[in-house]
Amino acid sequence: MNEEEEEKFSEELKRNAREVTEQNKTLDEAYDDRLRRLEAKKKFRAEEKEEAEHHEKVSRLREKLAEIKVKISEARRRGKDPFIADMMLRNVPAKIKMAEASQDKADFDRVERIIKEAEEELEEALIEEQVNVKKEIQESLQKAIAKETGKPIDEET
Repeated sequence: MNEEEEEKFSEELKRNAREVTEQNKTLDEAYDDRLRRLEAKKKFRAEEKEEAEHHEKVSRLREKLAEIKVKISEARRRGKDPFIADMMLRNVPAKIKMAEASQDKADFDRVERIIKEAEEELEEALIEEQVNVKKEIQESLQKAIAKETGKPIDEET
């Protein structure tokens, strides 16, 4: 090879190297772009999943609240006194809205704890027997009079 051919060959190699470099840059940019879009898509799917779980938690809490309120209503119809359980649930709807807005686990835990405590209180109210105060006072007076006089008192007097 003579000098002229070597120079042409060298120029050809340099031109080919520039073309390959430019093609590699184009391919790298396309690859990076696709990778960014794929990562954004994965992140979006994760956010959608978190959002769905969040809405599920909120709806589950609302359903539980409605269920307990129905139980409280039924307890009242049966003559029980679920006053404390009812009072415990008074501001739960507002707390559910707060948890929904903040999406904070502590807020959800707080609402779940209040609902659980209200359920326990309702269960206690359902087990409780109603106290007949008049009857209890009458019985204790009869016992006291019988103790003092030494004679049992008839219940009819």
